[in-house]
Amino acid sequence: MAGSHHPSVSLLSDDTEKDRRLAILRINLSYVLHESSSSATVGRFAKQLLVNARAATRATRRIETWTDERFLPTIVIRDERVLWDFQRDASPFVLTIDLGASSLLHRALHLLLPSTSPSKTLWSVDRWSAEARSYSCTLFRAETTVTLPASSEIPAWFALLVFRPCWRSMLLDLSRLSAATFDRDLVRTLERVIRDYTDQWWCWRPWWPVPAEKALPELQGEQ
Repeated sequence: MAGSHHPSVSLLSDDTEKDRRLAILRINLSYVLHESSSSATVGRFAKQLLVNARAATRATRRIETWTDERFLPTIVIRDERVLWDFQRDASPFVLTIDLGASSLLHRALHLLLPSTSPSKTLWSVDRWSAEARSYSCTLFRAETTVTLPASSEIPAWFALLVFRPCWRSMLLDLSRLSAATFDRDLVRTLERVIRDYTDQWWCWRPWWPVPAEKALPELQGEQ
């Protein structure tokens, strides 16, 4: 399986970087939580995300030292039937975002695939590269842009590896994306996983240019 685009979640080194990340988190969370970016709820969630990011970094560094024999049993599968389909599928691309144990996802998928499985490339839709093409979609009621492989082949899978509460085991969340309904499937999957695992969404870049209260009519009175 080709390499992941995900580095470990970095620890914040100074107050300036912390403030920058908090400002970006407030923008992104305002759409997911459907509240003004200046609300107390959004502020608390943003600060907790920074705490969780530090915990995730420590957990990732610890787990990276484990052998495959120790690592594999710590992975809980969200839906075994979906995993079985994934193991039999020959599609080359697996989409993901920077969420949860993102830097461990490549290793997990590699261990779970049969040795005879065709090579798969893990593609992060929230990172840019020379091989990327931009893709506009509406997420949480507002337009944003993500990236897809430049290949003409439509990605068939979306995968995440999310830390469980103890930070010592992980949940593998796999979703099938249909070529016939790709636009709808991708948006629904992105919205679901971001809602379900908001507390591990390492969204260090703004997904939208302005906070929700400037873009969504129903929130404009909350500016």
